[in-house]
Amino acid sequence: MRWLIVTADEYLGDALEIRGARYHHLARVCRLRVGEELRAALPDGRVVRAEVCEITADAVRARIVAEESPAGLPPCRITLYQAALKGEKMDFVVQKATELGALALVPLLTRRSVPRWSEAQARERAARWQRIADAAAEQSERAFPLQIDPPQSLDSTIPAHHVSEPSLALLLHEREGQSLRELAAAHPRVGNLALYLGPEGGWDDGEVAALRAAGVLPVHLGPRILRAETAALTALALAQFLWGDLG
Repeated sequence: MRWLIVTADEYLGDALEIRGARYHHLARVCRLRVGEELRAALPDGRVVRAEVCEITADAVRARIVAEESPAGLPPCRITLYQAALKGEKMDFVVQKATELGALALVPLLTRRSVPRWSEAQARERAARWQRIADAAAEQSERAFPLQIDPPQSLDSTIPAHHVSEPSLALLLHEREGQSLRELAAAHPRVGNLALYLGPEGGWDDGEVAALRAAGVLPVHLGPRILRAETAALTALALAQFLWGDLG
């Protein structure tokens, strides 16, 4: 049974109407047929089953036949502040962060970030990452898409960040701080988590100082140095295991 995350434009109250690229995928790639059922997450968080009642030249229409338990938000709402990575590494992090249940991802332009984009290029990248996240959300049957913000400077994210229980903000560092396991012993419940993840070349000392001054706690993942994309997904998976809904 296909899973969809439905937008406000696609939800008609008692039916769904899918057009555009998603219509092409359902009708042409998946070869959906009249009478088949879909499961869909609605914009208000409800999950429904809908029966395909019509497939035209440009739309798939499905009648809602049942409502399931609401999906709800995960117990730990995680935002990744990920320094921009080069090549397809960022695509990979976006896709896997969606599968692992992160709520939002903020791409950061740090002092050692390799990518450098114009404003127009940054918007194009953000749109591309959102498309990757949306596809991964449907594949992994999550009810809410991963929110991708436009790339921004690290400095612009720090003043807006306030640390208060049951929230935590963590800075992933190669050597400084305590382990996630030690931190979890002192913080058994975390409702909101911000994870700051560095670029391939690591954090600049000034960036570390600024984050620590804002109350962001440094943590490490153990004795081995991990690649940036490996560290990001390892930290997210561990955080979901310790405070979220993984495992």
